[in-house]
Amino acid sequence: MEFLENILGKVEVFNNLWPFVTYHNAIVEGRQTLKRNLKTLCSLEDDINKTLEVAEFHSGKKRKREVENWLGSVQRKKNDVQVMEQQIGDRKYSLAPWWKTRLQKEIREVEELCEQGKFDSLLLDVNETSGVELLTTKLVGQNSNEVLGRIWACLMNEQVLRIGVSGVEGVGKTEIMVHIYNQLLQDETFDHVYLVALSGDFSIHKLQSDIASEVGLDLFDEEDTRKRAAKLHKGLVRRNKCVLILDGLSSYFDQEEIGIPIQVGRCKLIISTRSLRLCQRMGCQQPIEIEPLPFREAEILFKKNIGLANFFTPSVEQIAKQIVKECGGLPGKIIGTAERMRGVNDITEWRYMLNELSACRGSFSV
Repeated sequence: MEFLENILGKVEVFNNLWPFVTYHNAIVEGRQTLKRNLKTLCSLEDDINKTLEVAEFHSGKKRKREVENWLGSVQRKKNDVQVMEQQIGDRKYSLAPWWKTRLQKEIREVEELCEQGKFDSLLLDVNETSGVELLTTKLVGQNSNEVLGRIWACLMNEQVLRIGVSGVEGVGKTEIMVHIYNQLLQDETFDHVYLVALSGDFSIHKLQSDIASEVGLDLFDEEDTRKRAAKLHKGLVRRNKCVLILDGLSSYFDQEEIGIPIQVGRCKLIISTRSLRLCQRMGCQQPIEIEPLPFREAEILFKKNIGLANFFTPSVEQIAKQIVKECGGLPGKIIGTAERMRGVNDITEWRYMLNELSACRGSFSV
């Protein structure tokens, strides 16, 4: 009986110790796995640094920001692992069950860094290094500046991934897109900013080519739409935190079919279009509509652009007001008409311009 009690006592002790044994083994295995993965990561880091050293010297190009960010993340991760290993080595894990979870987290993050380090290229292409601000004009009208502010607020909101800007032809959508593009280049919140001006007939193949050309990807040798989408998707994901602006979109498209990775922390999409309905179909969370200028702002813009050389007689003044109304509050149309009428004092020519605008109302192109 006493023998049996001794056996049962030892079994109970074993059962009590077993969780600690299992935990200890898990820690040992986790440390070994982390050590192997970290060794792989360090080898990859070393290869990339050596490649960069040679390539930057001979080409004069700059390394991509995503590569620089990755190298920084690798160094921070190496430091984190070193601190953790020191703490484990000091036996601080013996009564700390969270170390197993911490090890699993470090293993996973090291594996992710190894995967992220498989770059297509390490240096900036020519069109990537030429991300210079575009020439543009000052925005006119209170509404345009309000729209600019709303777009910017959406860009700074991580949960807003698709931004749609709509308005009739000639209302100034392109100018606002250029202003947003320039501001993004100055701000540097995003690693990459691409502005694609769309024109001509819409097709999946053409849109893929337009985006690839701006981003710096070569899709010319690939005709299969799905393979092109996969390459474009991979290229945009690698660029990390980018904004893609599609100016002048005329038709709906499936973003996956094109290869645009709309994800939190990855890529945001801005579209400009004449159709509010298209913004909604594209899944834009906060469609923004650009309104034409109110008459008072339109009249001020017209007089500002016609110049001081024109002295309006009362008769011409009345016709000028009608001309401004015919422009429909569209900044481009107002400015273009004002430039044509500079230095014109003959009332007959003013009447001719008014009749011309009335006859072709709505046909003005941006």
